[in-house]
Amino acid sequence: MVSDEDFVRIKEYVYRFVDFNAEDLAQFRGMLTKRYVPKGRFLLEAGQVCSHVAFINKGHFRSFSMVQDEEITYNFFFDGNFITDYPSLLSRQPSTETHQALEDAELLLLEYSEMQRGYNSSHMWERFGRLIAEFIIIGIAQRNRSLLFMSPEERYLDLMKTRPKVIANIPQQYIAAYLGIQPESLSRIRKRLAESKKL
Repeated sequence: MVSDEDFVRIKEYVYRFVDFNAEDLAQFRGMLTKRYVPKGRFLLEAGQVCSHVAFINKGHFRSFSMVQDEEITYNFFFDGNFITDYPSLLSRQPSTETHQALEDAELLLLEYSEMQRGYNSSHMWERFGRLIAEFIIIGIAQRNRSLLFMSPEERYLDLMKTRPKVIANIPQQYIAAYLGIQPESLSRIRKRLAESKKL
């Protein structure tokens, strides 16, 4: 069982969505396992079936896929949030994503089999799973809309506003890939914005 200290943040996160009673919370805690992922190593690699939902206690990750021998950065995940590949997790098909730690990371893993056991034991568990899935789907929809309807500069400004942790912690080449542009284009955008502030 994970320690009281390890359990604090995930418990706070869970209560944002559902009010687990003491029994459900104790069951949840008993299902979790602790895992460390060193900087540069992978929590999930493309071709593997995603077998878990992981809560990031410390550290941050990037999610990327290989497209025609090029890494396409899809998302970033920070401490205090879950990371998984839902399509692979739910379909039990190999993932197309790789989840790489960008610094030494500590996670709490909920295995797929344990998650299913929770769903079968309590309606509150089912509600929790549904709300988390909806939360993730909204994020995916927002990301797709930004790529379809925003210019690169608008996407960068939106990223600054909504996800300042990305700007503060992620290397520029990964941010550029996430925005769908080359690093040189991102440099020009940043320079143009800096100059406009001086006017």
